[in-house]
Amino acid sequence: MQTLYYFPVLAIPIVFLLYYSGPLSAVGLTVFATLVGTLAFIFSAGGIYASRDLGSIVVPVVILGHIAWFWALFWLAEILVEAQNEQTHQVLEEAEKLELRSLDFQHQQKEIQSHSRALKERISRYQQIRHFTNELAIMLKLNEVQEQVEIAVHRLFAGPHHTESRLTLFSQPDLPKDGDSLSDWMVKHRTPVLISDTYQDLRFPEYRFKKNLSIIASPIVREEQVAGILTVECEKPDHWTQEDLRFLSDISNIVSLALANAVYFDKVETLAVKDSLTGLFARYRFDERVEEEFSRAKAYGSTLSLVMFDLDHFKKVNDTWGHQYGDQVLQAVAKVIQSQTRETDFCARYGGEEIAVIMPLASLENAYQIADRIRKNVESSRIGEHKVQVTLSGGVTSVQSPMKDLEDLVHSVDQALYQAKEKGRNQVVKASS
Repeated sequence: MQTLYYFPVLAIPIVFLLYYSGPLSAVGLTVFATLVGTLAFIFSAGGIYASRDLGSIVVPVVILGHIAWFWALFWLAEILVEAQNEQTHQVLEEAEKLELRSLDFQHQQKEIQSHSRALKERISRYQQIRHFTNELAIMLKLNEVQEQVEIAVHRLFAGPHHTESRLTLFSQPDLPKDGDSLSDWMVKHRTPVLISDTYQDLRFPEYRFKKNLSIIASPIVREEQVAGILTVECEKPDHWTQEDLRFLSDISNIVSLALANAVYFDKVETLAVKDSLTGLFARYRFDERVEEEFSRAKAYGSTLSLVMFDLDHFKKVNDTWGHQYGDQVLQAVAKVIQSQTRETDFCARYGGEEIAVIMPLASLENAYQIADRIRKNVESSRIGEHKVQVTLSGGVTSVQSPMKDLEDLVHSVDQALYQAKEKGRNQVVKASS
């Protein structure tokens, strides 16, 4: 095949080589196509002139054909390049969108991980609260509840820095201790508080010199009154967060219920073991205690005395002034007896207007002196609005070797009291040995 015929075919790989090597401009195409057409004429001239039949007219046609052919090829190449550029641009746009979506996904993933960690921590904390609640549920003594709360709260908020927890209970609701500005603020505002740095927080001037403390505190509210505050301190400023404060607030609500249960239990226990009128111990507690003390005295050879008082002519007081006034008289006499006995003595309402006093480690003579002093104080008192004067009769006994059991001791004091009444009342009689 002559060069005239196969040369245009060679232009096809050249076009695609240029297409994949880079974009072409229209001017570049024109110049390059003209150059290639000229070269085509040079290489094809020999073949054209070798054929005399065609003559010189064919040469320009061949040249123009070559040029048109290459123009058409390069025009096609430019279309292909533009299409490739458009496709590349679209791919880049899609890649940019995917990259933005990837960044959004990474950001969302970080947020989810952060929320997941916070949720796990919250679940862990509330599981600890559940355990803490179960611990408090079995405690009915106020001091036990207070001690357990401080231990548990310290455990719940323990971390790399030193912390201290404290449950402060007021002597009366809404009555904080003088000089405690934090408790005073809590009573006024009745809301949890976070102090990031005690040195910089001007609300609590007494903490200004403790510049290494961060504090969270929550009120213990019972029956719409502040009964105390729950405080957690950390030696590192800016340590606590609002989430810590919410957690402490939840704990304080549980503590409030536990304290209320302890207070109610104390009241019920008091009502169960003490006489509601006089405040003295009830008869059944007297029976338990005197048996314990008698057994101890017999076992160790220690002294034990028992005093029994009885109000003289108490029925006359009730008949004259009424039973309500009689109750006031009985209450006043009980207070006199309690005020004149020792802390180790055990005072109980034995029944009706009878009051018994157990005196461990007291000799018969000492018990007699105490009992007679009580009698004189009651005699000199003027009770209630009617200024009524009442008197006491009393019997005193102590554990002695002939006594075999508790009944002997009780019988002995009953006999002494009976003698005091027989002798004219308003006196104390010692049991005979």
